[in-house]
Formats: sequence, C-alpha cells, structure tokens
Amino acid sequence: MNVETASRLAKLRRQSGLSQEELAEKIGVSRQAVSKWERAESSPDTDNLIALAKIYKLSLDDMLHSKDINVASMNKATGGTYQNTEGGRSKVNWVAFPYPILATIIYFVLGFVWDAWHPGWLVFLTIPIWAFFVGKDKKEKKKKDAEEKKKYDEWLE
Repeated sequence: MNVETASRLAKLRRQSGLSQEELAEKIGVSRQAVSKWERAESSPDTDNLIALAKIYKLSLDDMLHSKDINVASMNKATGGTYQNTEGGRSKVNWVAFPYPILATIIYFVLGFVWDAWHPGWLVFLTIPIWAFFVGKDKKEKKKKDAEEKKKYDEWLE
C-alpha cells in the first residue's frame, strides 16, 4: 500500500471520530492491523476494504481514489490519449490528435491523386474549426480539473 492511501485511511478514521481500537473492533481485526494499514506497512484485504467503505459510507473508488489511478494507467499505456468522462467511459483526447497533420496529408492526396490542388485548400479551412472545438474542450477540462482539485484539497483538510 502506498503512503498516500495509508494517510487517507487514517484521515477517514479520524474524521469518523473513531480510534484505531474502535475501528478494529467494528471490522473484526486487531488494533495493530489498523495501525499497520495507516503506516503503509500492510494493506487491508478485500473484505476489510469493503467493511471500511461501509463504515465511512463511501464507495471503494471514492475511498481509494482509484479513478485517478485507472485514468493514469490508461494514459501511460496509450501515450496520454484518453481522459475520464462523466459516465466512467473513456474517449479520445482530441487535443492530442494531430488533425493539422491529417489535413495536410488529405490535401496532398487530393492534389497528387486527383489533381485537385485548387479545391483541396478547403481542407485547411477545417483546421481553425477543429482548433475552436479543441480549445473549448481544453478550457472545460481545465475548469473541471480545478474544481476536482479544490474538492480533493477540501476533503484532505
């Protein structure tokens, strides 16, 4: 278990007004086990995690913040092209999509294959449209990230 998760468990226990001994009694483990979880020396097993989530009236995701871990691991695996959405699904992060390069390739294909150089420049007009929507998404994402960080900071205090 990492130190961040361990400190989160200790903070949740204190916020609930429980001592290590009281919490251990509720779950059915020793006080030393709770102490080890909070010092990151060991991890609670699945049954104990579920019991902790019920005591704190949180989901396991909220208690352990595994949503952040899943998105981070997905971004690591895909080179940062996915972001978390409201419904828990992932979608392509269009900010990372190289649309101007794709538009240039389309322009050259139209020009070389069909000799459509003159009307092909219309493809380049789609780049500012793409940039407008990407910029809008970027602003919304920054605002949402700031709100989530504020909630997380308040939760930690």
